[in-house]
Amino acid sequence: MNTKDHGFDELRWQAQEKARMGDVDADVDELRIAHALRRVPPMALPSDFATTVARSAAAQAASNSLLEQRLLRGLVLVFALSAAVVVAWYGRGWAVELAQVLPGGSDALGWSAVAALCVLGNWGFGALRQHFTDGTHAIP
Repeated sequence: MNTKDHGFDELRWQAQEKARMGDVDADVDELRIAHALRRVPPMALPSDFATTVARSAAAQAASNSLLEQRLLRGLVLVFALSAAVVVAWYGRGWAVELAQVLPGGSDALGWSAVAALCVLGNWGFGALRQHFTDGTHAIP
């Protein structure tokens, strides 16, 4: 025997069942609810309602995506500028200390800078290619 209380109200359930069966002794409010649940409310939706809603949702998603892309580009730009300021401010000290720590000295520092520029150039050209091949821009 299960003695736990799960929030089940036996009297309310019986009243709802009476109303569902259409018993004349049922509660008036329960009868009204049961009657409303039996019939479908009249809807005069246009024949292309689903298409219109889908088109509207797609347009809203595209505009939200565009806003997010612009905000992300702005944040990346701010980050890049702040990183450039930090490197310009503290860079000379870092370069000297890094040249002392690296096994090849200043030659290794130069090659590390070249490697970093290659990575940044590859990323930049990839971003440009993506920008011009997404169908909205033409390559001059």
